[in-house]
Amino acid sequence: SDALLALNSVLDYEVTVTPHCKLNTVQGVISEDDLLDTSDAELVEGLSSQGVVAARRINIRRDGNERKTKHVILTFDSTTLPATVKAGYLQCRVRPYVPNPQRCFKCQRFGHGSRSCRGADTCAKCSSKEHVADNCDNEPKCANCEGNHPSYSRSCPLWKQEKEILTLKAKENITYIEAKKRFSFLSKGGYAEVVRRGPARPMTASTGTQTSPDDLRLSLKSPPKPTGTVPVAPGPKPRVDAGSLASTSEQGKAPPGRGRPPRTSGPNRPGEPSRQSTPQGRQSATQEEPMDDCGPRSDEEAPSSG
Repeated sequence: SDALLALNSVLDYEVTVTPHCKLNTVQGVISEDDLLDTSDAELVEGLSSQGVVAARRINIRRDGNERKTKHVILTFDSTTLPATVKAGYLQCRVRPYVPNPQRCFKCQRFGHGSRSCRGADTCAKCSSKEHVADNCDNEPKCANCEGNHPSYSRSCPLWKQEKEILTLKAKENITYIEAKKRFSFLSKGGYAEVVRRGPARPMTASTGTQTSPDDLRLSLKSPPKPTGTVPVAPGPKPRVDAGSLASTSEQGKAPPGRGRPPRTSGPNRPGEPSRQSTPQGRQSATQEEPMDDCGPRSDEEAPSSG
């Protein structure tokens, strides 16, 4: 913060940095009967060592006369409010100062004074713009909430709302605009309302509305009949074993035996008995004559019994 206060220029522009007149100070109230005869200047002088930079006594008006009260507003050169201050032998408790809502005596609205008001003169009793409250015999009507009470009544809901905003501003030491935003959030439930409602339900998107009526009408019609040749997916290939391949390669030759693969001449494998080649003079049985382990079944080649 010290470096910011010492800043003299930004780019090519000369600037002057000064502390905020209100956000760097905090106000509190003390109430002591023994300090009724003490002036504001004496209070500042006696409490300056405790951070007090200003003091103002709260006065009230009764029957046209101004009277002093025991309440004194102290301004501290700090952002935190002390719990107590010591005035001589008195230990004074300090509480946050919450001012009453400022009401304009001209237009009867909250938030500004009559010196800066641009509105029309309004009766504080009936909210009429044709006369003032001193000459009014009408029924009361609030200029802020239009309720059946005068504009200066503390029972006005808007007056209570402004009071709560100012209380939040004083306790949190924030600006009026920030306090008003926070009050608006809290008045709608805030965190407590969110916790009470529980987690939000998951959002589901409907896909029914993503189809146009024309597309839906076309999908309900029967599909068109296929025209031309429709390609057919090839089926599974038949399984071919070694025996069928051998019988196909030797056309006109019958297998040596049923269920046995044909043997061909060639070198013997290790551990296999020697093979005898078929004599050339002997013809093998035809494929139409089935053979068994004993030989051909025809009567011509079967051995005679005699």
